[in-house]
This record gives sequence, C-alpha cells and structure tokens, in this order.
Amino acid sequence: MRKFKLTMTICFLLSMKSMSQRAEVPVQPPIPVEILAGHRAFSYQHVINKNLRGEKFSFFNVTSFDADYDRNEDNVFLISGFFSYSPGKGFSAGLGGEIQRPGAFVIAGAQYAYVSNQLLIVVFPSVNLNGDTQYSQLNLLEYRPNISRSLRGYFRAQVLVITDFNVYNRGYQQVRLGLQMKQTQIGLAATFDQFDSGTIATTNYGAFVRLLVF
Repeated sequence: MRKFKLTMTICFLLSMKSMSQRAEVPVQPPIPVEILAGHRAFSYQHVINKNLRGEKFSFFNVTSFDADYDRNEDNVFLISGFFSYSPGKGFSAGLGGEIQRPGAFVIAGAQYAYVSNQLLIVVFPSVNLNGDTQYSQLNLLEYRPNISRSLRGYFRAQVLVITDFNVYNRGYQQVRLGLQMKQTQIGLAATFDQFDSGTIATTNYGAFVRLLVF
C-alpha cells in the first residue's frame, strides 16, 4: 500500500518564512495555500503555523490531498499537527502526530533551517515512533531573487526519502519554477513520486498557484 508520507513537507513549511519584527512585536507567519493542477492529478495543501510563546514554541497543522483524475484508489490525504521548540540559531525539534493512509502515526523530528530574504535551506530528519519504524529525510532549497521592486523569481526544489533501511518505502522530488508578485506565487510544477522501492512510480506536470495569506 502506498504510504503517503508528506510529514516532511509540513516541517519544511514550518520554516518557509522567518519571523519578522514590527516595533519589537513578533508577527505571525503567513498561511501558505497551494493549488496544483497537473496532467494526472489535482493537489491542494494549506499550512497553519502559530507561535505559542514568542519565537521558541510553535504549533502547526497541515491539511493536504492529492486527487487522481482517473483512479480513486490513488487518492491520498494527510492531516497532521506538530509542536516544536527552537533553542535558536536555526535549530528546532518537536513531537506530533498525523492521520493518513494507512493509519495514524506519532512522529518526532529535528530540523535545521537557514532563512534569508531570498534563500531558504532546510534539512529535516524524523522517525515514526509507532507502527513500522521508518526514517525520513527531507531536503529543501527555495530561492526568491529580486527582479524588480514588485516582482521576484521563485524556485523550489524539494526531495524526500523514507526508508526502514531495508526498503525504499517512499520518495519524491518536487520542482516549482515561476514568479512571485506580492503575496502570490505562480508558475510551472513537476512532481516525481516513487513507492515500494520504485516498483510504482508516477509523475505530475502542470501549473501551481500559491498564496501567502496573512
């Protein structure tokens, strides 16, 4: 059975935007909402990230689904919540849970994130604490160069590997390339998915729209 392990996607989105300061008061990060219309499937994802105590503690929730146009049995979904603590300097760790096919899981993970005005780099390893033990590794690169005062380029490369060190359970490579105008990112998308040591593989090419909702 396909194991739709997008926990790492959530974790990198937790660090998609650094905390900004306005008159010494922390501002909550935006809620990114992405829709992807591809040749094979329609995808949706939103992430809610809230600071609980300053910039040290936070909670996030993600809801996402991937709806195949022809095969309902290939539809996948994820609902997840995660508490994290950051001691500073880009490091954080947390504990949470998720519901997806084929069930519910408890997860623990640690993260390093480098965030600047134009560049984001995230490395996030994690492990399932119940059910079949699996190790997950997410690597993310996001680059948003300035083109003009109101326009940025937008590039994102995201790679996930999930394994029990005997079997390559799940992996994907996601690429987004486009433009950002104010709080809207739009462009071309490509997603490559592998399941069960590559015995099942799918692709999805199309266009995406991503809104940063404050």
